[in-house]
Amino acid sequence: MLLILEHSLSNEVENWREEFYTLNPDAIQDEVEVKKKTYTNDLFGVVLPALDRRNKKFYSTLNEEQRKDISIWKLTRWMSHVNRDTEFNICNVNNLANLNSKFLTKHVELQWMLLAMAGLGKPTKHEWVAAPKGIKKNKLEEALLNHFPLLRTQELELLLKINSKADLELFFKENGYDDKTIKELFKGDAKGK
Repeated sequence: MLLILEHSLSNEVENWREEFYTLNPDAIQDEVEVKKKTYTNDLFGVVLPALDRRNKKFYSTLNEEQRKDISIWKLTRWMSHVNRDTEFNICNVNNLANLNSKFLTKHVELQWMLLAMAGLGKPTKHEWVAAPKGIKKNKLEEALLNHFPLLRTQELELLLKINSKADLELFFKENGYDDKTIKELFKGDAKGK
């Protein structure tokens, strides 16, 4: 009895659907357009392997919808950690692609190319590197974390320990900070005294 009822309902729904499309032929086109817009990139099957193989031209081959799905920030996280030689890979990605520059944020294709240069030349297994949490303490540390967002607490402490105030001031001057802002960064910090 239940099967007969299900079959009857499915026939009614199908009949209603046919009548609806007969009366509204534009609805079929709307469904096709919606299906085209739901495209997403295959992160593990296409995107990360293209970065691994150092395919710098891959981004330029994508259409506008596919480009909107690319998140350089997420790709940087994925590319930073592979099964073997993790420390080398994190440093490699940091040095090549993890540049927090106003110029670079406007040029996603250039960011892609830099990230592709960090690839190992062959497909590898990637692991997610979570963003560091709870290590922002003062203005100086926040400014350093803006330049090096993948730093962990111990790495940040080591960076502050091995660099003198003059070294850090020079670093910030080279990265476009004015003297007033640099003075504010060191205000109230042990390095500023």
